[in-house]
Amino acid sequence: MHASLLLLLLPSLVSAAIFPSGSKVKMIDHSGFTKAMKQNETSIVAFVAPWCGYCQRMAPEYSKAAQGLDPLVPLYAVDCDEEKNKRLCGEQGVKGFPTVKLFPRGSQLPPQTFESNDRTASNFFYWASKKVPNNVKKITDVEDVDVWVSKNSKKPKALLLTPDKSTPLLWKVLSNKYRDSIAFGAMKDKNGKAAGALGFGKGGKEGKSVVVVYEGGKGGVYQGKLKKEPLSKFFDSLLSDVESASTLLSYPPSPSPSSSKPEAQTEVPSEPETAADPEPLKESVVESVGEGEGEVPEPEAGQRAKDEL
Repeated sequence: MHASLLLLLLPSLVSAAIFPSGSKVKMIDHSGFTKAMKQNETSIVAFVAPWCGYCQRMAPEYSKAAQGLDPLVPLYAVDCDEEKNKRLCGEQGVKGFPTVKLFPRGSQLPPQTFESNDRTASNFFYWASKKVPNNVKKITDVEDVDVWVSKNSKKPKALLLTPDKSTPLLWKVLSNKYRDSIAFGAMKDKNGKAAGALGFGKGGKEGKSVVVVYEGGKGGVYQGKLKKEPLSKFFDSLLSDVESASTLLSYPPSPSPSSSKPEAQTEVPSEPETAADPEPLKESVVESVGEGEGEVPEPEAGQRAKDEL
């Protein structure tokens, strides 16, 4: 009797143990998948099976990547061994485990499959970082800001003045989320000179990022926290309630563009990926699975997404 009960409980115990305790990976079903795909954001979904040895070995690395990318790129997982999820896994063309897919912008863009058999946290992290659609307009000269602002003047514009050489992941994530309603730009401004030349000298400080928002031809410095959640709330209010959003903007005197030319940004070259070796589908549990408990390991240096500009 006890043995029979253990066999009945085994699938749920195995499923619960595949990812470490406290993992940022969110298990979803068909309903959760549909909800995730409605979001204007990049996300990764791993289609797994509890008995799969490759899945078991990947789980701690995938969890580590989820923690490193949180909250900019969410990582999900679907248990294809559960009856309620088999239709979804079939619709997604899952023919082997694990199958890991990146959805650049929910259901609006075709998914991309992780083709490397080196399923490490670093590879997942950098793969996601490179695959987030970049809708940010690079601006290298101060005098080009007016030209950019004048184009499609009906759409609000958000300009990031950043000390970074390349566009921060957070800014790319936001530009992807609001690509249909807000135009995003970025300019390298290491010492605040560009901010001063644009008339936002009080906002521009050496080594500090500044977000300038142009609405109705008028520009103001965003005064809130430069993190994903507060910036998202601000942009939502900007699109629905301009008056409410303006309370977080500081309007300096009229800009007086300078001819100074901040350095151009550079992109990090992409790395080649290798062929995958997914484990074939199985219809029954044939491998033993450990407990898989423990804390999620901390991302290594350079493997944590910055949720701050």
